[in-house]
Amino acid sequence: MTFWEQLRESRGRRLLIGGHRGHLSETRENTIENYQEVLGSGISHIEVDLQLTKDGVAVIYHDFELADRISLKGRIRDYTLAELRAAFRIDTFEETIAWCRENRQPAALELKCRPIDMSEDMPEIARQVAEVLAKYDFFEESFVFGTDFRTLRRIKELEPRVHLALIVPFVPADPVKLMEEMQAEIYLVYLETLCPEIVERLHAAGYYVDGSVVNDRERLKLALELGVDLIESDHPAEMLALYDALREGSR
Repeated sequence: MTFWEQLRESRGRRLLIGGHRGHLSETRENTIENYQEVLGSGISHIEVDLQLTKDGVAVIYHDFELADRISLKGRIRDYTLAELRAAFRIDTFEETIAWCRENRQPAALELKCRPIDMSEDMPEIARQVAEVLAKYDFFEESFVFGTDFRTLRRIKELEPRVHLALIVPFVPADPVKLMEEMQAEIYLVYLETLCPEIVERLHAAGYYVDGSVVNDRERLKLALELGVDLIESDHPAEMLALYDALREGSR
């Protein structure tokens, strides 16, 4: 069963729980090595954050600035892939999708974008996302999301088979109209930006709702009360076990 088949089948019956950047462990997040640790744990998907290097290679890295423990300073886009790899382990977007395909691991693909200094990167990001997903026929095992709606639209134009999700960090006047205009399928927000009315309207129109990030019992209960379809967590295996326990206790 593909990710999208699972999402459709679970709707209204079971919450899908994915790993935020993989999961939180001693192994750096957003690496194949980290993803390997949760493979087969029962989580529905992993989050993959991508941005461009100086030489135009899409790589997997979450933050805009390099971490303190890395010898390099500055941003991912300040260095070539070779320079980055000389300093630490970093995987390319294509390597990650190839691994996901081989291991049947669905993925949520976030486009990292800080418009003030990354807008010129986004057309190339769009091209590579469309090209790699087509190369590995990974459409039904993934969705692409972000706050840069222009780039999401560009990806959809390049490759209509891509499934889109929107990060919506505000309350739109008409959530359903926004989803229609963007040809998106998943409305992805923090739980605090949701209310039952928004969830109900989106569900009635045939859309899915993702309430992220959920790392404890109270937020998991809130996600269930709101009726969202999927979440991501830094501790996905723990949240999955807690979710099953809550379901068992309600019977």
